[in-house]
Amino acid sequence: HADGAKGKIMVTGNDAAGLGAIYGGATACAWYPITPSTSLAEAFERYAKRLRVNKDGKRMYGIVQAEDELAAIGIAIGAGWNGARSFTATSGPGISLMSEFLGLAYFAEVPV
Repeated sequence: HADGAKGKIMVTGNDAAGLGAIYGGATACAWYPITPSTSLAEAFERYAKRLRVNKDGKRMYGIVQAEDELAAIGIAIGAGWNGARSFTATSGPGISLMSEFLGLAYFAEVPV
């Protein structure tokens, strides 16, 4: 019943995560197209188009579709190392592939 939803927001988890990345200050997203990362990157891009542009309409964000999960985390780490608030999105098996790069980011204290 529609009255039960009054005053509530209906949103998917990946849409909420994309908006959370925007409000968390993210300006760089690197991802490899696989479920569920595709819908998160698309949500980030959709919100960034409205909320990450300057007064002149210049985009103040970057989104890179990487060739694989290793490249995606490497790009996100590189962006973080250069001062961007960056992130990547992946699947369960994808995070396993990213583990060595995540170790590098941890020991080098690079935010990602």
